Amino acid sequence: MQKINVKPGAKIVDYKAYGSLYSSVLDFLEKIKTPIGQLKGSTIWMVNSTAIGGGVAEMLPSQMRILRELGVSIEWLVIEAKDQAFFGLTKRIHNAIHGSGDGIFTEEDRKVFERVNQQNLEVALSMINDGDTIVIHDPQPMPLAAMIKKNKQVSLIWRCHIGLDRKTKVTKAVWSFLAPYLSSYDHYVFSLQEYVPKILRANTSIIPPAIDPLSHKNRALQLHKCIGILFQSGIIDDGKKILYHKYKHQVRRVMPDGSFDRPNAKNELNFIYRPIVTEISRWDRLKGFKELMQAFIKIKLDNRKHGDPKSLEYKRIEMSLLVLGGPDPAFVSDDPEGQEVLQELIQEYQNIDAQLQNDIAILLLPLDNPKENALIVNALQLSSSIVVQNSIQEGFGLTATEAMWKKTPVLVSGAAGLRFQVEHNKNGKINEDPTDIESLSKTLAYMLNHPKERDKWAFNGQLRVIQNFTLFNQLVQWLNLLAKTRL
Repeated sequence: MQKINVKPGAKIVDYKAYGSLYSSVLDFLEKIKTPIGQLKGSTIWMVNSTAIGGGVAEMLPSQMRILRELGVSIEWLVIEAKDQAFFGLTKRIHNAIHGSGDGIFTEEDRKVFERVNQQNLEVALSMINDGDTIVIHDPQPMPLAAMIKKNKQVSLIWRCHIGLDRKTKVTKAVWSFLAPYLSSYDHYVFSLQEYVPKILRANTSIIPPAIDPLSHKNRALQLHKCIGILFQSGIIDDGKKILYHKYKHQVRRVMPDGSFDRPNAKNELNFIYRPIVTEISRWDRLKGFKELMQAFIKIKLDNRKHGDPKSLEYKRIEMSLLVLGGPDPAFVSDDPEGQEVLQELIQEYQNIDAQLQNDIAILLLPLDNPKENALIVNALQLSSSIVVQNSIQEGFGLTATEAMWKKTPVLVSGAAGLRFQVEHNKNGKINEDPTDIESLSKTLAYMLNHPKERDKWAFNGQLRVIQNFTLFNQLVQWLNLLAKTRL
């Protein structure tokens, strides 16, 4: 078990300085006066499985900084594991909650699950005191609740960031596997009502995830800064002088032979001169990367077969670039399935006609420096004509929220978490079935060739995020819940 140090960052006054956030901050400060007072004298402990990567690790630092500024005692613990069987198991649990996989869990799985959490217990107990509140995030640290409660008088909340909006044989099996751990919690938090198992509905709160508008991933980037980040990371490389040094670890690109090299090693991407369609996620079959690539190829082929080479629409699609971005496997040792998915995508890419391969860039983003990684994602999203989240299943999908905040038009699938954010034809487009290549390609082509519509969706998208999905919306709900559930 490791205690995470949260570095200083934006303060409340910094958010108030932005006109678009000013009213949200004032409203927040008014609403939290009562619950803040009720939390004095105890500590809130956030517990999850990683300090780097993923929505939980991204959201916690900003939330903690704001709460600490308000006088709340809050700390962050991350469980540690060396057992590869644990990572394989928790990935299967994650997939099964989304309805994917075979749903088979054994007593040996249970032993692995509990053993790793038991190994983290002693350190946790050395820091937690009676009267504290513990928020455990997602399945990985779930068994800790019962173990802690045997030793401490504490309030325990389980926060589940994933789910599926329907029951299947697989979801029933995974919830059955997790059921013995649920009874130790005093309250539950889910992102959407549709995700809540029936047995938990009487004692559950719904708190959608949210972004920090001033984080490195979401902060405003002026044109020269955005282009500078693309240079620093190696996405642009034409010999120009740049203000800042290049990053120690550069973005790598999948080459036609399947190897990894500089993004412009074989052919120039001409990144800043082209309409760009982007999806950035972890390498996961549920993210719909392969289907998006197939739809993009179909757009190109249909355009060359039926389009008018003299028209602007033809040229726009002909020039467009698809960017599929995810973690560089050189920095990920605990996600064997992710590496399998990346290899499957590479094989698909290698089978594409050579003429089309330079219109698709599979980019591997370094993870050694969280700030640099966040800035790279920010610059990619900001540079894009369209950000896509083509998820087959998606717990929420903050990548869509991030793009909407940046006024980048979004195209999402009908997965429940994405459908909750995007209002079709008002602040983005929804293509219900992410595996329907025909429909996905037509929607993409329409969006590429209707720039005025994209401008409308972009403007409305940012407004929706301000009203619903900033950390201030989220923290009001959390503070009320923490005050209510305190012992």
